[in-house]
Amino acid sequence: MMLKPVWIYLENGVFLEAKSFGFEGSKTGEIVFNTSMSGYQEIMSDPSYAGQFVVFTMPEIGIVGCNDDDMESQSVHASGMFVRSLNEMPSNFRARENLPSLLKKHESMGICEIDTRYLTKMIRDGGPQMMIASTEVSDKRKTERDAQK
Repeated sequence: MMLKPVWIYLENGVFLEAKSFGFEGSKTGEIVFNTSMSGYQEIMSDPSYAGQFVVFTMPEIGIVGCNDDDMESQSVHASGMFVRSLNEMPSNFRARENLPSLLKKHESMGICEIDTRYLTKMIRDGGPQMMIASTEVSDKRKTERDAQK
């Protein structure tokens, strides 16, 4: 799978570039972190994460794949997820699809190849904050103007 660039603009003024998988476009939400060692599909489909981008502290995500039995609800509710390293090739007999296809189907963004330790420390020290992620807009000034509307 070809990963596309994605630009992330945080409320505190930090502007980052990473790679995207899953849904392409622009999304807004609150950035939070989760320290779970497993259960990424359950977290993404948990309604309590609606409207949030979840930063996973586990360094590699995706190896278990996804299946209908591990959904906490009928849909992925999180706006998106940040992972350090994406594994696109599930290695579990229960997997029916990979993580990028699940996110795409439910219009949730996946962001990888980014320093999740940096993001986690920033959230820990400064608290959750709003953000915009876009595979379409790379201009920080345009993103700032759109956020103010």
